[in-house]
Amino acid sequence: MLKLNGELPFGHRKLVIDVPANTQAITLSGTTVKKGFMYAYLFDANQRLRGCQLWQKARKHLTLTAHNASLGGIAGELPAGEWQLHLYNLEGEERTPKAMQYLCEVECEVECEVECEVECEVECEGAFEPQPEPNDLMGLKSLTPSLTADNTIAFDYSKMKRTESAWYSGDLHAHTCLSDGHNSLATAAEIIKQQGLDFFFLTEHNICHPMLPDLDNVLMLPAVEVTTDKGHFNVHGPKRGLDMRDADYSSAALIQQGLSLIDDEQKAGGVQGSISINHPMMKPWHWHYNEMELAKVNTLEVCCDPTWATSPKATEEALTVLSAMWNAGHRIAGVGGSDSHLAPHERNPQAHEPSLYGDPTTYVYAHGLSGESILAGLRAGQVYVERGCGLAFEINQGDMLPGQAITSPMVTYRLSVEDEFHDYFVELIADGKVIGRHPLKAHCDGVTELNIDMTEHAWLRIDIRRVGRQQNEREFIGLINPVFNPSFPQFSKPTLATWGELVDTLST
Repeated sequence: MLKLNGELPFGHRKLVIDVPANTQAITLSGTTVKKGFMYAYLFDANQRLRGCQLWQKARKHLTLTAHNASLGGIAGELPAGEWQLHLYNLEGEERTPKAMQYLCEVECEVECEVECEVECEVECEGAFEPQPEPNDLMGLKSLTPSLTADNTIAFDYSKMKRTESAWYSGDLHAHTCLSDGHNSLATAAEIIKQQGLDFFFLTEHNICHPMLPDLDNVLMLPAVEVTTDKGHFNVHGPKRGLDMRDADYSSAALIQQGLSLIDDEQKAGGVQGSISINHPMMKPWHWHYNEMELAKVNTLEVCCDPTWATSPKATEEALTVLSAMWNAGHRIAGVGGSDSHLAPHERNPQAHEPSLYGDPTTYVYAHGLSGESILAGLRAGQVYVERGCGLAFEINQGDMLPGQAITSPMVTYRLSVEDEFHDYFVELIADGKVIGRHPLKAHCDGVTELNIDMTEHAWLRIDIRRVGRQQNEREFIGLINPVFNPSFPQFSKPTLATWGELVDTLST
C-alpha cells in the first residue's frame, strides 16, 4: 500500500499509478485534511473512466474488481499499465486561492504479490488505513447502469415505469455521500420511497452516478450538478458525464461543457435533456455567470431547501427573476429542489424541521413515467411546485396545462388544498405584478374559483402562500407555472439574451 499526501491550490493535478499485471482489485482512499471540495476522477490504462468521487474531510473509499465496484466506481477488467488519478480543486478562482491538503492511498491486490508503484510529486506519507471491503451499495436489491467507462450515459430514457398521462411528483436536486451528502445510496433510496415520490434526480457535484437504484415505484434518473465559482446548474437527463481528463477547469469552460451534455435539438423538443439554474439568488452559491444565454435555460430553481436560513429571502428574489424572464419572453419554468444533503435526524443550523428529499416537491405533467416524458414535461413548463399542502387544481376545466398558450381571453382556475390546519391564499401574478389575492379553500370546504381576463396580460402565474403567525407574514408554499398570451411580441422575439442583461434590468 502506498500513502500519498499533497497540497493543491485552485487547479488540477495528475497522479500516475502503475498497475501491475494480474491485478484482481484496486482500492483508492482519499480525504482532505480540512473541510473542502476535492474532485477525484480515476482513469485506467486504456484512458477509460473507472471511478469518480468528491473528497471532503470525511474519508472515502473506492474499490474496483472485474465484476464489482463500490459507490462511484465502474466495474470491469483492470488492465495493467499507467492509470491516472486527476484531482481538481475548483474553489478560489476569483479570490486568493487556498491550497487544499489531501491524503490518498492506493492498494493493488495481485496474484503474484507484486507491489503497485505510484509516481507523483508528493512525499509518500499517510495517516489512515482503508476499510477492507467498502460497499456503499449494500442493501440495494437491484441497480441500473447509468454512467459507463466511456463516460456516456447508458440509461434507457424511453423505458416506461407507468403508462398513464398524469401529474408525477419528484425532486430535481439532491445529494448522497458520493459528493457532499450524508446518506448512502441505499439510505437515500429508502427515504425516497418513504416520501412517496414518483421520480428522482440524483445531482451530485460534477459527478454522475455510475449505477442507480432500480426501485419498484420510483423512477431514478441520471443528472449532474455542474458546480463552479460562478454558480451551479443541474443537467437533468445528460447524454454523458463531464469529461474531467485534463479538463479546462475554469468556471466558464465547465459551464460550457455542462451545457453541451444535452443537444440543442434535444432541448428544442427532442427526447432528452433539461438545464436548470440552481438557487440563483442564494449567496454565496448564487448564479453570476453573466454570459449565460437565457435561451439555453429550461427551468429556474425558485425554492431550494426551504429549511436553510436564507432560503425564504432567496426564494422571493428568485420569483422576481422568474417574472423578469417571462417579461422578456423566455418561457422558463419555476421548479423546486430539496438540495438535501442531510440524514433525516439532522438539521440545518437554526432549522426546526428536517431537510428531506422531496421538500419542496416538483410535479410534472407527463405522458407516462419515463425519462423522456418527465424531461419533455419540464421543457414544456408543465410544472407546479408545492410544500406539503396537498394542492389540487385545474385550468379551464382540465383543458389547459401550465406552460401552454391561451386560446381564449378568459382563463378559469379551480383550486383547493388538502391541509385543513393552516390558512392559505392565492396570489395572482400577471406580468410580474400582483393583480389579486384570494383565500384558498381546503378540499373539505369546496374549491376556490378564479376567472381572469388575459386580454391585457402577457402571462399569468399562481403563487400559493400560507398565512403566518405574524402580521403580514406570507410564507411561500408553491407555484403554478404561467399560462401565456401568444399575441404578445416578446414570446416570438425575446427582448433579453443573457443573464447579465437580465440582472441589469433588475437593478434599474
